[in-house]
Amino acid sequence: MVSITKDDPSIQARYAAARAIAHQAGELAHNYFSRRDALAIETKGAQDYVSQADRAVEMLIREEIARAFPGDAFLGEETASSVSGDEERIWIVDPIDGTHNFLRGAHYYCVSIAYVERGRCEIGVVIDPEHDELFHARRGHGAWNTHRGEEHRLGVSDCASLKRAFVCLGHHDRYPEPRVMAIRQALMDAGTAVRSLGAGALQLAHVAAGRYDAFVELSLNAWDAMAGLLLIEEAGGFTAPFPGPSGLRKPAPVLGCAPGIADAMTKIVGVW
Repeated sequence: MVSITKDDPSIQARYAAARAIAHQAGELAHNYFSRRDALAIETKGAQDYVSQADRAVEMLIREEIARAFPGDAFLGEETASSVSGDEERIWIVDPIDGTHNFLRGAHYYCVSIAYVERGRCEIGVVIDPEHDELFHARRGHGAWNTHRGEEHRLGVSDCASLKRAFVCLGHHDRYPEPRVMAIRQALMDAGTAVRSLGAGALQLAHVAAGRYDAFVELSLNAWDAMAGLLLIEEAGGFTAPFPGPSGLRKPAPVLGCAPGIADAMTKIVGVW
């Protein structure tokens, strides 16, 4: 059961700002998506792309946060090397999670915004611009989905067996990892349906909504994971410890799932 915490005006203000900024960022991302064939695209490495859309959306989010909360730090995927501000209060942002999907015209990408205070994620927002869905959570106040002006409370699935589970297994195209294949085989041996959809933050949001029963990835950055993990927690789900011992700037394993399969998933993944 979600415990309702006492209202903190500073968190409340940031929560409202996060949702408003996410809408702006989602609209900008959608505008770029609709004319993606004209985008300038750079390759950071094998199967690792960045476009002017990623940079423009991150700049919008960064500028809006700096205007509203000038003392807060900002950690974004495209500007991770230039973190500034008080890291006791830090925003963690992926401007377009699922860039490869985005560039290929696949309608499965999102914008992810998290706010972390004193090492604890307090706000998580994930917007899916192509389906007009805003997933949002504030610690202690539940997780929600705003769609076409209507708001619905999120809840993870009641799945209690891998034999009927629908699990998303993420991986890095540019970093082959044999353990991913071992996990996939173990899940398939257990009778699990396994998918890989290419946008970690959105898959985590869909676990919170009960559409998928679990998401796991062995190495994920904070900007991909923080918002979605809070959504799952506030939707009554299980999340494994994140970030790892190296802190917010280093990738770490991620698991979020329905509580009924948490033990089974943790044993299969085997990294905690």
